[in-house]
Amino acid sequence: MLIETLSVREAREQLPGVLERFRRGDRTPVGVGSHRKTEAVMVPVAVFEELTAERARSVSQASASVQAEGLAPSPDAEAILERWTRGEISTTQMRELVRRLHDVK
Repeated sequence: MLIETLSVREAREQLPGVLERFRRGDRTPVGVGSHRKTEAVMVPVAVFEELTAERARSVSQASASVQAEGLAPSPDAEAILERWTRGEISTTQMRELVRRLHDVK
Protein backbone atom coordinates (compact mmCIF):
# COMPACT_ATOMS: atom_id res chain seq x y z
CA MET A 1 0.00 0.00 0.00
CA LEU A 2 1.47 3.32 -1.05
CA ILE A 3 0.64 6.23 1.24
CA GLU A 4 1.60 9.86 1.30
CA THR A 5 4.63 10.23 3.56
CA LEU A 6 5.62 13.56 5.07
CA SER A 7 8.96 14.47 6.59
CA VAL A 8 8.87 15.33 10.28
CA ARG A 9 9.14 19.03 9.38
CA GLU A 10 6.29 18.74 6.87
CA ALA A 11 4.18 16.82 9.38
CA ARG A 12 4.67 19.59 11.95
CA GLU A 13 3.69 22.21 9.40
CA GLN A 14 0.77 20.28 7.90
CA LEU A 15 -0.68 18.71 11.05
CA PRO A 16 -3.54 21.23 11.38
CA GLY A 17 -4.52 20.55 7.77
CA VAL A 18 -4.29 16.78 8.19
CA LEU A 19 -6.49 16.96 11.30
CA GLU A 20 -8.99 19.11 9.42
CA ARG A 21 -9.11 16.51 6.62
CA PHE A 22 -9.81 13.82 9.22
CA ARG A 23 -12.55 15.96 10.78
CA ARG A 24 -14.19 16.31 7.36
CA GLY A 25 -14.28 12.52 7.02
CA ASP A 26 -11.15 11.85 4.97
CA ARG A 27 -9.91 8.43 6.12
CA THR A 28 -6.71 8.44 4.03
CA PRO A 29 -3.69 7.49 6.17
CA VAL A 30 -0.76 9.91 6.26
CA GLY A 31 2.76 8.62 6.85
CA VAL A 32 5.54 10.38 8.69
CA GLY A 33 9.21 9.54 8.40
CA SER A 34 12.71 10.46 7.48
CA HIS A 35 13.89 10.50 3.89
CA ARG A 36 10.36 9.58 2.71
CA LYS A 37 10.60 6.23 4.50
CA THR A 38 7.34 5.78 6.41
CA GLU A 39 8.03 5.22 10.11
CA ALA A 40 4.61 6.07 11.56
CA VAL A 41 1.10 6.48 10.22
CA MET A 42 -1.59 8.94 11.25
CA VAL A 43 -5.19 7.82 10.82
CA PRO A 44 -8.48 9.20 12.10
CA VAL A 45 -9.44 7.81 15.49
CA ALA A 46 -12.44 6.07 13.89
CA VAL A 47 -10.08 4.05 11.69
CA PHE A 48 -7.94 3.11 14.70
CA GLU A 49 -11.05 2.08 16.64
CA GLU A 50 -12.22 -0.09 13.73
CA LEU A 51 -8.84 -1.80 13.53
CA THR A 52 -8.71 -2.53 17.25
CA ALA A 53 -12.36 -3.66 17.24
CA GLU A 54 -11.57 -6.11 14.44
CA ARG A 55 -8.68 -7.48 16.47
CA ALA A 56 -10.95 -7.79 19.52
CA ARG A 57 -13.49 -9.74 17.42
CA SER A 58 -10.72 -12.07 16.25
CA VAL A 59 -9.61 -12.69 19.83
CA SER A 60 -13.20 -13.29 20.92
CA GLN A 61 -13.77 -15.82 18.14
CA ALA A 62 -10.51 -17.62 18.94
CA SER A 63 -11.39 -17.72 22.64
CA ALA A 64 -14.84 -19.12 21.85
CA SER A 65 -13.23 -21.81 19.72
CA VAL A 66 -10.88 -22.79 22.55
CA GLN A 67 -13.76 -22.83 25.04
CA ALA A 68 -15.88 -24.96 22.69
CA GLU A 69 -13.16 -27.59 23.05
CA GLY A 70 -13.55 -27.45 26.83
CA LEU A 71 -10.36 -25.45 27.34
CA ALA A 72 -9.64 -21.94 28.56
CA PRO A 73 -6.93 -19.49 27.53
CA SER A 74 -4.36 -18.88 30.27
CA PRO A 75 -4.20 -15.45 31.91
CA ASP A 76 -0.74 -14.99 30.34
CA ALA A 77 -2.13 -15.73 26.87
CA GLU A 78 -5.04 -13.38 27.48
CA ALA A 79 -2.61 -10.61 28.50
CA ILE A 80 -0.60 -11.09 25.30
CA LEU A 81 -3.75 -11.00 23.20
CA GLU A 82 -4.96 -7.86 24.99
CA ARG A 83 -1.67 -6.11 24.14
CA TRP A 84 -2.10 -7.20 20.51
CA THR A 85 -5.72 -6.00 20.45
CA ARG A 86 -4.65 -2.52 21.62
CA GLY A 87 -1.95 -2.40 18.93
CA GLU A 88 0.92 -2.40 21.42
CA ILE A 89 2.59 -5.38 19.74
CA SER A 90 2.58 -6.62 16.17
CA THR A 91 0.94 -9.80 14.95
CA THR A 92 4.40 -11.34 14.54
CA GLN A 93 5.32 -10.41 18.12
CA MET A 94 2.01 -11.75 19.46
CA ARG A 95 2.50 -15.09 17.71
CA GLU A 96 6.08 -15.39 18.96
CA LEU A 97 5.07 -14.60 22.56
CA VAL A 98 2.25 -17.16 22.47
CA ARG A 99 4.57 -19.78 20.96
CA ARG A 100 7.15 -19.15 23.67
CA LEU A 101 4.45 -19.27 26.33
CA HIS A 102 3.42 -22.71 25.14
CA ASP A 103 6.99 -23.79 24.31
CA VAL A 104 6.15 -24.26 20.62
CA LYS A 105 9.03 -23.94 18.18
